[in-house]
Amino acid sequence: MKNLHERAVEAAIRFVERKGYEVLDRNWSCEGVAGRLDLVAMDEDAIVFIDVTAANREEGGFSEGNLTREQFELLAATWLEGYTPEGDVPVRFDGIDMIVVNAGRAPLRHHINKLGSFAESIA
Repeated sequence: MKNLHERAVEAAIRFVERKGYEVLDRNWSCEGVAGRLDLVAMDEDAIVFIDVTAANREEGGFSEGNLTREQFELLAATWLEGYTPEGDVPVRFDGIDMIVVNAGRAPLRHHINKLGSFAESIA
């Protein structure tokens, strides 16, 4: 049986794919770097790193996120070391939060550009 976070990541994948994103990676981690990237996706011309959180209503509502800013940025930079884009590609950091209200209802909240964006070349 899948845990709540795994189900939230799967729901987030369905959500971003319906919005036209292409999922490039999921549950990515690297030895020596704390944390993991729940989702990496392409949204039109931007690479989007997505932190997914999940909570039950009894836990008090939406979560603030799994990663610190520094962890999020370090994981993204490490992931980008293995990516070869065509041209300059902007990078964005998003968050998707899910709260389970009951067995059939779990709304998502999508924070686009959660940390701010930068459009430096990664080529």
